[in-house]
Amino acid sequence: MPFHFFIPAGILAFVALILSWTYSRSRRILNNWADENGYEILSSEFRWLFKGPFFWKASKNQSVFRVTITDESDEVRTGWVRCGSYWLGILVDQADAIWDEPDEIPAS
Repeated sequence: MPFHFFIPAGILAFVALILSWTYSRSRRILNNWADENGYEILSSEFRWLFKGPFFWKASKNQSVFRVTITDESDEVRTGWVRCGSYWLGILVDQADAIWDEPDEIPAS
């Protein structure tokens, strides 16, 4: 088999490996964020292009998920979660959320 066949196959394998690691690492950060905040993830979608309110605020090194969760009081919330830091991306265990509905302000 010619050697030039192995070069594209190696590149494709490397790209597949990087994409797989990116997705699994991002998913791990998302799950840790949910556990730390007492949330149960009902659904989550990895967003490659449309990143909601993080469209201009997320670097190419960060991952964004569209999530639906239940909190400790069994309230269902929907929003966006950004994983990783701006410069180091998903090498950093960091996540922050922007909810579709703002938190209610308790009456005084």
